[in-house]
Formats: sequence, structure tokens, C-alpha cells
Amino acid sequence: MSAEVQITIIGGGVIGCAVAYELSRKSNQNIAVIEKNDQINGENQSSRNSGVIHAGVYYPKSNGPFKAGLCVEGNEMLYRFCIRHNIPHKKTGKLIVVTDPLEEEYLKDTYATAENNGVPGIEMLDGNEVARFEPNVRAISALYIPTSGIIEPTSLVDKLFQLAQSNGVMFLVGSEVVEIKPEVEGFEVKMKSRTGVESFKTAILINAAGLYSGDIACLVNPESPYRMDSFKGEWSKFYKTRRKDISMNGFNVYPVPFGYLPDGEKLKLPFKEFQEKFSKGEINKSVGVHLSPTFELRGNKHIIGDTVIIGPAYSRPVNREDYRQTREENYYLDMVEPFFPGLKLEDISLYQTGIRAKLKDHYDFVIERDPKYPDFINLVGIDSPGLTASLAIAKYVNELLEG
Repeated sequence: MSAEVQITIIGGGVIGCAVAYELSRKSNQNIAVIEKNDQINGENQSSRNSGVIHAGVYYPKSNGPFKAGLCVEGNEMLYRFCIRHNIPHKKTGKLIVVTDPLEEEYLKDTYATAENNGVPGIEMLDGNEVARFEPNVRAISALYIPTSGIIEPTSLVDKLFQLAQSNGVMFLVGSEVVEIKPEVEGFEVKMKSRTGVESFKTAILINAAGLYSGDIACLVNPESPYRMDSFKGEWSKFYKTRRKDISMNGFNVYPVPFGYLPDGEKLKLPFKEFQEKFSKGEINKSVGVHLSPTFELRGNKHIIGDTVIIGPAYSRPVNREDYRQTREENYYLDMVEPFFPGLKLEDISLYQTGIRAKLKDHYDFVIERDPKYPDFINLVGIDSPGLTASLAIAKYVNELLEG
């Protein structure tokens, strides 16, 4: 590839593919996407997740204005896109449940955040109302969020890839960026593939490299402050038709958000103490180990099947390719037993693992032009709710380029 490229996107996950699709339908510029895996939908954050469409209830604008705004906007955009392109999805709704009076203030705070972010249709429920939604879920109270749902994530990435490719975007899979040299105008990008090492020039460079986005930021600008502090998420599963007392109607069921230490240890603190530690960055915030329905392929159609996944359980990966399971089945049972008491250890089997592209000492997404090289746009630390927000992020990037 020797000819100059107008726009180059590094990373072919859901964010890179969404940006490629958005830019390719808005302009006639030639666009290339570089993906180090041998295929789109490889082993990455976009394919190893819960497949939940988030509503935007977790992200306070004070800490995460991008997460708060782009999740709510992206939620609506994603449902429209899925309907238009026949992507397997369902607006299941979500229950965030309280099982301990200590958690009531956490739930009130989540409700206030959801209201402030403009999440539509939210309701507070008492324990009897929770049982009408999900008879086998036990709770003192809950927050019901109707715009939460599930999606088959690899189908989304594949459709974005197909649409971008049909608009003329060139995808260079099995290619790893090894060097980037800023020039007076644009950048020289060196990449390595099975056929060897080659270089090309690009006018605009967009960093959507997920787990490796911090590395790419430093390749361009060694003064970049962004360093990854990634977490491993592990899941298990059970079959909801196995017994009557573990059957489910298909809602996402979550505990209240809580604090956890970097090693994944859960902290049950009085809410005021949690807020103080969270605002100082001393602890992280987690949506918790939850229950989510999943799709399965029957014939040529995706339907919500019998499998319910439990997770994610967080731990520290040895490296960014460390997909080994470290949590055992009893851990998942302990996490969900307070609100789903019918489950037994023999019901649970291990499912999958993913690595979350979390930034060190930074809560929100980073979406910005590099201060030294303004034609280099960083999309760094796009962890959850990045899948939900993907189309809104792509729209924002397009506005940055037009801006």
C-alpha cells in the first residue's frame, strides 16, 4: 500500500468499525482500517462482553460527561440501527435490586444519576413489584430501567464492517502498527503483517485500538499521559429451564453499583464513605456481577435462548491477552445468591473471559485531538458502555473532524 490515505483508523473493533462506517457515509475520502487480529470480530473487547445495551444510569456527569451523554444518545441510535439492519437485539429492561438496607442510598443515587442523564421511563419498585417482573428474584426494592436491553455484539460489528466496506473502506487485517512518525502534514505509519513490513502516509489518524490505545497514543506523542490499567472480566452461565425456581422472564438483573479494589475485592461501605473514596480515586465503581439473557442461533435466526450468563467477575490479567479463567463456580453463586436464591452450585458452569480497556487514574472516555498533533484523534479508554455508545462516539468523531 504505497498511495497516501486520507483517514486511517487503528483498530477494527466496534468503535473502529463504527467510526469507519460513519465517516465513509459522510465523505468521499479514502479510508483505511488497520486491525492486528486476522479477522474482524477477533478476540477483543467487542466480542467478549455481556452483550448488554446500557441505558445510562451509572455514569455521573461530574465524573464522566462522555459516558453519561454518549451512552444515552447511543442507546437510542443503537436500537434504531438494529431495527434497520436486522441485528439480533431485544429491549429487555433491567432491574437494579436492593437486598440489604445499606444499599438503599446507593439505589437512590443511581436513580438520581439516571434522572440527571435523561434516561426515560425509570421507576422505583418495592419488593412485591420486583416479584411480578421476575418471580425468582428476591429484593427489598429495585430500580426498573425499560430502555436497557441485550444485543448480539459480533453481529453488530460484522454489520458495521460490511457497511463500511461497501462504502469503500479498506480493511487491513492481520496488520500491526509498529511505528508512527508525525510529519509536517500527516503521519507516516509503519505496519507489520505476514507479508513483511510496509509504510504509508496518512493525513488523519484515528486511534481506536482498544486495549492498545494507550500504546498507540504514545507512539505518536511520547508525552501522552494515557496508560492502560486493564481489568479481566470473567463470566459463568446456567440454564434457566433446568428447574422452575431458576426460570427467568428475560430481564437483566443487577445488584446496586458498589465499590471494589483493584484486585476485584467487593467493598460494602456506607454510601457516604464510598462517595468520598470514589471521588478521590481510591476505589473503583462496579455495576456488579449480574444476570443477563443471551441469544442463540436456531436455524438461521437468533432468539433469546435458555442460557443466562453471570458476570463479570473482575480480576487482574497477567497481560492483555490473558483470557484464562481464575474464578470458580462458587464465587458466582456467592455473588448472586442474595438476589437469586434458587441457584445451586451444580447449576453453574464457566463461560467466557474478556479484558476491559480501562485507563489508569481516569474514569471517563477520552475522545480528543492530540494537543501536539491535532490531526491525530485519540479514542482511549473506551470501556463500558462503549458498545452501547459506539454509534454516538462515531458521530462525535465526525463532528470533531468537521469542526
